[in-house]
Amino acid sequence: MKRIIYCSSLTFIFGAIIMLQSCRKVVQDENQTLYNNKRLRDVIVSYMSEPQFRNPGFVQEITGTGAELKLFDTDEMMLYFAIDKDHYYGTLTLAKLTIDTGNVEFGFVNNGDTFLGSYTLKGTQRLLFRFPKNDFKPDSSRSIRIDFGSAEYTISATELADFAEDKTIYGGSSDTETVNNKYLANHGAFVSKPNEPSLSRLVTQLTEHEKDNNRISQVLLDFVTTNIKYNRDEAAGNYEVMKRPNEVLMSGNADCSGLTILYASLLEQAGINYILVYFPGHIAAALEGNFSSANKLHFDYEGTKYTLAETTVRGFIIGETKLQKEVITNDISYIQKPGKDSQLKSFR
Repeated sequence: MKRIIYCSSLTFIFGAIIMLQSCRKVVQDENQTLYNNKRLRDVIVSYMSEPQFRNPGFVQEITGTGAELKLFDTDEMMLYFAIDKDHYYGTLTLAKLTIDTGNVEFGFVNNGDTFLGSYTLKGTQRLLFRFPKNDFKPDSSRSIRIDFGSAEYTISATELADFAEDKTIYGGSSDTETVNNKYLANHGAFVSKPNEPSLSRLVTQLTEHEKDNNRISQVLLDFVTTNIKYNRDEAAGNYEVMKRPNEVLMSGNADCSGLTILYASLLEQAGINYILVYFPGHIAAALEGNFSSANKLHFDYEGTKYTLAETTVRGFIIGETKLQKEVITNDISYIQKPGKDSQLKSFR
């Protein structure tokens, strides 16, 4: 900060006040930068460590290097990376990953493999190195891009952090108590609020030529059923895997829970009225609108007609595509309209 000395005592006092305010602003800016770095660091490390919730190229895109995270040792709080020797450019690479290149430790080769700490990397084609997790340097200017053909999903590092901290989803308890099922997962808590930037950009691309809400609802459903793979392992697991909408898009797969959460989140950005419909072991969305009644998958709720939109059936046409069980609406257990602290309501 440049110091200015004034001649008159009055001007000096005034100048001192300005300087004090300026110093405070510098400290605030530095604290904000430190907070953002820590915030982004923790979020990005978390996603790097969880391949189930992100795309395969996440580490390379978010760091701008060819490195791959091999291990996050939570006991040592160390990050272990591997990188092809052809993609390693010395301190230019390390400087994109860590705030202190002097803390980087490299593995050693023995009997055709590379060793570092308790980790063994097969072969010698790649370099193995590690550094403290708290030295990881996130780049807030970077983003993730996923090409779906009909549209591209982009999410910045800060938007990613907002999702991870539940700032852009409705949030609330992940479980909700009901009369018949005390451990029913609260899917509405994971639905995105309206005006979430990354999802809004995606919806704009998909629906820019559509004006009718019924058509928009169908276009968004087509995107989900066409581009997101149904994950049978998640569906058959002994526990419920809950993904935020960005995690469904990044991973490219989900069971009925994630598919419905993503679809509901897209509907939120488009301003279309819908509700979540809970069945025993299944969930779907139901939309308000003047849809066909050909498949008989409609019902009345609180004076409004809703029609089921099934996210697990590729090419499902709202109001027309028939399911194997034609009277599935008789099995509806609970209804939920996502929102702040929204509750599940018994349907019958």
